[in-house]
Amino acid sequence: MLIVFRMARQAENTLYSLSTRFQRNVRDEDYEIICVENESDQNLDEARVHAIAPNIRYFRREESGKSPAAAINFAFEHARAPMICLIVDGARMVSPRVIRFALDGQRISPNALIAVPGYHLGPDEQHLNVGYGEQAEMEMLETVDWKRNGYALFKVSVFSGANPFGFLHPFLECNCLFCASESFRKIGQADERFDLPGGGMINLDIWRQLALLPESRMMVLPGEGSFHQYHGGVTTSDVVDREQVLETHRAQYLKIRGEPYAGVLREPLLLGAITAEALPFLEKTVQGAKRRFNRFRAQGRPDWPDDPQLSGSIPSDR
Repeated sequence: MLIVFRMARQAENTLYSLSTRFQRNVRDEDYEIICVENESDQNLDEARVHAIAPNIRYFRREESGKSPAAAINFAFEHARAPMICLIVDGARMVSPRVIRFALDGQRISPNALIAVPGYHLGPDEQHLNVGYGEQAEMEMLETVDWKRNGYALFKVSVFSGANPFGFLHPFLECNCLFCASESFRKIGQADERFDLPGGGMINLDIWRQLALLPESRMMVLPGEGSFHQYHGGVTTSDVVDREQVLETHRAQYLKIRGEPYAGVLREPLLLGAITAEALPFLEKTVQGAKRRFNRFRAQGRPDWPDDPQLSGSIPSDR
């Protein structure tokens, strides 16, 4: 389920990256791509969308909303598979075996909650990269021939702020996640009270609610990624009042949930393969994990205190 608003060029790249023209070891009939676009002054061209792949179902909502929450629920109403993928920000391209390994994860456990690590295109996080913009990014992408080798995106990216120390730290959010449709239904779907521009902390809230389900089996695809393209987003661009915007998001989350946001500390099962292009990020992850585990050992704390499967309080799938 891909949610789009005012990002036509970027969304076309994302749709291409989700298609079997780019994804490896899967067929069109293995999955469907549901693209829901909220009306804007930069709408996708429907004919171009359907030319990308035969398994795309495209919907344009005339009700233009600042938040993607309602569009997420609209997309879910039209989903037919027992597992869904949610990409709230349609400007996120994915690497070539995201679909294949997610399907593998579903076969391992029907309760799989699969996280695809997030990256920002460019030499730094985009809100910190003064002067970086859409034209610079387009020129940069031309240098790596990403449509021929999607793993080349790792060469021009950095970890996003959601997992700056790598995927053996708890995720604060996940911008490309897979879960059972029943799990998404169980958490009440997307909470439409998150009505701020960009949805505020809706993406973080969905991740946390899913990760807190005791039956969820958390998995991470360490050799895959979702790569954020520049599009002047609410929290990912160089804006003067960014900290004020984030504070507004935190205040709304506190009002809705009654407590400040916190990540969920559950042990991930690493699934998939590591390409040469992704290897530097595995190295950074291991370095960060060593520091975290050593610190927790010194403090006498467990590594993953929120994981009921480590305590044996719930049975495994087998």
